[in-house]
Order: sequence, then structure tokens, then C-alpha cells
Amino acid sequence: MKHWFIFLSVLSVLGWGNETFNGKSALIVLPLPAGKISVGDTNLSVVAHPRDRTKGIVIVPVDYYASEGDYNITWNAPGKNLPIDLNVRNAFYPSETLSVDPAKVTPPPEAMERIEQEKAEAEALYATFTPIRYWDEPFIRPMDSNITSVYGAKRTYNGTLKSYHGGVDFRARTPQPILAANNGVVVLAKERYYAGDTVIIDHGEGIYSCYFHLSRYNVKAGQYVRKGEVIGLTGATGRITGPHLHFGMMVHSRQTDPLYLIERINGLFEKESDATVASR
Repeated sequence: MKHWFIFLSVLSVLGWGNETFNGKSALIVLPLPAGKISVGDTNLSVVAHPRDRTKGIVIVPVDYYASEGDYNITWNAPGKNLPIDLNVRNAFYPSETLSVDPAKVTPPPEAMERIEQEKAEAEALYATFTPIRYWDEPFIRPMDSNITSVYGAKRTYNGTLKSYHGGVDFRARTPQPILAANNGVVVLAKERYYAGDTVIIDHGEGIYSCYFHLSRYNVKAGQYVRKGEVIGLTGATGRITGPHLHFGMMVHSRQTDPLYLIERINGLFEKESDATVASR
């Protein structure tokens, strides 16, 4: 009983209120590295804090189309279920109008089977929770270049197809080296219909980084790569308006703002992060 009184007191002092935006992720720091977070009918594992193994963390990806407001999630801790409030705000994403190869908007019938197979393959990869953390340092950006298109931009292709941008585009007019954002295992390295030459890295515990439209990749599936290692070169393959790198991150099978997530994770390595429960 005394244990739980101390436990709840810690939560009260830390200010048990968390905030994020649609399409982004909330990173919640917990007093123990145990249990699961229940979000609707989904359970997310609590994993160890990278700097203080007596604490736990959980990354809660919020759907791009999530409505603004307060959401109730539950920490299923050892012997106790504790509610957590999560406030989701509107990110107010910009709009873009793009012109691309018509075949990349309305694919020919012979390409549809390939597209569906590639979609299923990617979904199966992202749904795989590897119970190993390959990284033990902050993440880095895959290249040093201007950003030409932000995550979440509302897109209209050729005046018809409407979607949103699931990653961040880095300018790359000539082939430039692409760096692994952190340690991990390559789970896919191949040419795909929409994404072009692609590399996907599993960083463990439900986190994946994605690198699209490459002109060349020099890694293969199953290969362990280290943070900062050159995994390929930028290019203009797949559905593109010009040469660039599309960089994305997936958490627990959901697209999330990669730079926002990196900022949240890297904050865990700063001493002051111990005084906060959630990233803002």
C-alpha cells in the first residue's frame, strides 16, 4: 500500500498531463519500466528509459486524422491500472499541389498486383515488434540539407489524388550520401513502385526509419548498420517531382512526424528530461 502511495505521489508531482498533435507521437516517461499502455484496443509495451533504466517510456503514435481533444489511455502497471490524460491538438498542416508521372497516380492494371504486394509487405514489417533495442544514443538526421516538404502536408497530385505527406523531404539535386539515423537492422532494401529504391531499418521496440527514392542502396536485408553509416545515395526513383530524399519513421505500425519524434527521443538523453512526464 505504501508503495502505491509513493507511486501516485510521484505521478502527481510530475504533472500527469500529456500533449501532442495529430500525426505526431507522445513520448511518456513512467516511474517504472513495466506494464503496457492501452490505447483503445491496442496495447503498447512500456520499455526501459535509455538513460535511466529504473524508469520506463512509451511512445504513443497519434493518427493523422485524429480529432482534437482529450483522450484517455491506461497504464496497465503491475497490480494496478492507472488512467493517463492525453491532449491532442490540431497541427495545422500546410497544403501542396504536385505534378507527377500520371502512371504514379493512376497505375496501369498490370502494376496493381505489385502495388498491393508491396503494401502488404511493408505493413507486415511495421507490425513486427522486435523486443530488442538496437540504439543507445540519440538519433540523427539522414542528411544535412534543406527541407523542401514537411511531414503532414496535405497533397493533391495531378489535380485529383488527395493524400498527405508521410515523411520529410530533403533537397538533393545531385546524389548525396544517406546516413542511417541510428543503429538497427535493415529489413528491406529493394525498388518499389511508389517509393522507388528503398531502405527500411528496424531500430527495435516498434521503431522503423524509412528512406525512399534512392538512386542506389548499398545495404541488404538482414544487415546490421550503425548510426551514421552510409546506406545509399539520394535519387529520383518512384513517385517524385524531382530528386530528393523522403525520410520517414514508423512507430507501432503508424506513420509519425520523424523529426518531431527524433527531437522527443533525443530529449531523453538530457538531464532535465527526468523532470517531465511527456514531451510537448
